[in-house]
Amino acid sequence: MGRNYYYLIAGLADLSFDDGKAPYTLESFREDVCSGVSAVDRRILDLLPLEDDCRALVQVLEGKADDARLQELIDAAKAEEKCPDAFPQFMYDFVCEYVTDSWQDRAAFASDRLLGMFYEYAMGRKNAFIHDWYAFNLDLNNIQAAFTARKYGLDIQKLVVGDTEVAQALRVSGARDWGLTGVVTCFDDIARLQDEQDLAQRERKTDMLRWNWLEENTFFHYFSIERLFSYMVRLGMVQRWLSLDRESGQQLFRQLIGGLKGQVEVPAEFGNN
Repeated sequence: MGRNYYYLIAGLADLSFDDGKAPYTLESFREDVCSGVSAVDRRILDLLPLEDDCRALVQVLEGKADDARLQELIDAAKAEEKCPDAFPQFMYDFVCEYVTDSWQDRAAFASDRLLGMFYEYAMGRKNAFIHDWYAFNLDLNNIQAAFTARKYGLDIQKLVVGDTEVAQALRVSGARDWGLTGVVTCFDDIARLQDEQDLAQRERKTDMLRWNWLEENTFFHYFSIERLFSYMVRLGMVQRWLSLDRESGQQLFRQLIGGLKGQVEVPAEFGNN
C-alpha cells in the first residue's frame, strides 16, 4: 500500500488542457512536491526529468546543444570509465553504442532508440500505473511511426522500437491495422490522427490522448503518488503548449523530420527547415 499525500494533493489547482495560464511553473512545482514525498516515490517522479535528459542527450551528441552535466556522461563513455552515479546505466550504454563505428548499422535512429531504452527502464518500476503509462506511450509512438512508414514507404523496422506485443505486431503483420484493433483501446483514435495535415495540431491531439489516458487511469488514485505524477505530466503539457505557437510548433516538427535526412528518403513536403 503506497503513501497518501493529502496535504499535497488537496490544494492543487484544477488543470485543463486548454488552460490559458499554468497555475505553477513545472520547475517550482517539481521542487515543492519532490521535497514532500518519500524517497521511493521521488524515484518515480524523477522519471520525468530523466525523460527530458534522454531527449537532451541526443542533442548534445549531435552537436546541437551544450550541457555540462550530460557531457560528463559522454566523456566517461568515450574514456571507457564507469557510468557516473548520477545517470542510469542504459544512458551510458547508449552513448557507448553511439560513439562506436557500428552505430550507422543500428536498426533505429538515435532518439528513437534511446527513448525505447528509457521506456524499458521506466516500465521496470514496481508500480503498475507507471508501467502502464510508459507502455501506453511506447505503443502510441510506435503506431504513429508505423503509419508514417506505411504512408511514405519507409522501413518500419527502423522506426519501431522496443519488444512489446504491439511493437512485434507492427514489425511482422501485413494486416491493414496490424491486428491491433481491439488490442490497443485507442487504436481508432490514433488512426484518425493520421488524417490531420497540420503537424502541430496532430501533436496537440496526440497529447490530448495522453491527457485523457491519465485522467481515466487516475480516477481511483485520490491522494497517491500516481495522482501527483499525473498532475506533473499534465502541467508539463500545459506549459509546453503555452510556449508554442502555431509556427514554432511547425518548426519543431520540421526539425524532427529533418533528423531523418541521410538515413531514409524524406518526403518532399517535410524537406524544408
